[in-house]
Amino acid sequence: MKSVISVLLVMFLFNGLSGYGQEKYCQIVNEATGPGESVTYVVSYSLLLFWTEVGEVTFRVEQVSYDGKPSLHIIASGSTYTFWDWFFKVRDTYQTWTDPTTLLPYAYKRDVYEGGWEIDISYLFDREKKMAYTTLEKTRKPLTRDTLSIPDCTYDVLSIVYYARNLDYSVYQPGDTIPVIILLDNEITPVYFRYIGKESIRVPRKGKFNCIKFSVYLVEGTLFKGGEDMFIWVTDDKNRIPLKITSPILVGSVRARLKEYKGLRHQLSSKIR
Repeated sequence: MKSVISVLLVMFLFNGLSGYGQEKYCQIVNEATGPGESVTYVVSYSLLLFWTEVGEVTFRVEQVSYDGKPSLHIIASGSTYTFWDWFFKVRDTYQTWTDPTTLLPYAYKRDVYEGGWEIDISYLFDREKKMAYTTLEKTRKPLTRDTLSIPDCTYDVLSIVYYARNLDYSVYQPGDTIPVIILLDNEITPVYFRYIGKESIRVPRKGKFNCIKFSVYLVEGTLFKGGEDMFIWVTDDKNRIPLKITSPILVGSVRARLKEYKGLRHQLSSKIR
């Protein structure tokens, strides 16, 4: 069950794709989300055949000023339920400050507590110089600073979620892919998505929805097996919020389902009943 909440926070970045290059869509106009939006998910873990609910993740959006500029402050916070804290306590918070229109990040911060280990990461983005200034501190490791050259359309793991919700889904065909670049754990990381098609799914205690479905290619690493075994279903409406996510990890599998939402910018018209 290692870092299930943290895995889910990473998973949520993979909810958008296109058959075109990312540069074409870099300067999107944010119409999907706004201040006051809050969406919560239940996270479950399975080692064999049985699924256990182990925690929750909440994403929320606030209107703030950053360095004198209007900004959206996006926060994702995840934690294990009290019962599971004795086994592997998780208290994770991810934050990004973005341009309200383009959603390009000004800054990013990650504060993680997982089973006694702490990780603090922060980025400052300089778009004119195409640079990112990073700091990284881990338990039993010294503080490190770095300066990285970044492409124009580089996002962090949180802002890419909201960027992807604003893509024009009408241009997609089943099988289309798009490369996406994020700054993740102090590294420029390329991944790609594949559009599968549209489906209707039922979310427990929330109803049935028309959805857009994707798979995600992941590079094998410390948590994921690699391949295209992660699947995401997002609402087929102007909000495009994730409803369900499933993925195997190196030990077991994780999944998430929508628990509650409020403050959506648009009517949830994808709901069938």
